[in-house]
Parts: sequence; structure tokens; C-alpha cells
Amino acid sequence: MKNTFTMVAVLAGLMGAGCATTSAQEQRQAEQHQRNSDDAARKGQFGIAGDEQRQAQQSQSKAVMKSLDEGKSVARVPDAPTPAGQAQ
Repeated sequence: MKNTFTMVAVLAGLMGAGCATTSAQEQRQAEQHQRNSDDAARKGQFGIAGDEQRQAQQSQSKAVMKSLDEGKSVARVPDAPTPAGQAQ
């Protein structure tokens, strides 16, 4: 019985460890989602662009929270450049 409990605890710990990411990893995910959003918008796939933008914002938020836990700072994902003829 004790061995079964130990095995369950170890497996649960390993499963949780597999999901752990660092703030830098979350930041890279946010940047990738932003690039995906920009690419989709250029192709006129605005629904996909919106979904990717939301995922970028969520990953950025996670990165900030994790960076606070890690005692590090994290840069904000830059907005896509605006064409010169468009007002901001």
C-alpha cells in the first residue's frame, strides 16, 4: 500500500513537472503567436489572426506572472509595425 501511494505521488509530480514552463518559454510562445497573428492578418484570415492575438496576450500574461515568481523582468511583445499611411 505504501509503495502504491509513493508511485502515485511520483507520477503526479512528474506529470506536473512536464507542464512547467519558464517565463522565457512563455515569452517565446507569445512572440510566436504574435507572428502567427501578423501573418494571418496579412493573408486576410482575420478570425485566425484574432485567435492568435488572444493566445499571444495570454502567453504574455503568463510570462509576466512567471517572471515575477522568478524575480526576472520580461519584455512586452511588440505590436506589429503600422504602415506609414495609417493613423494609430
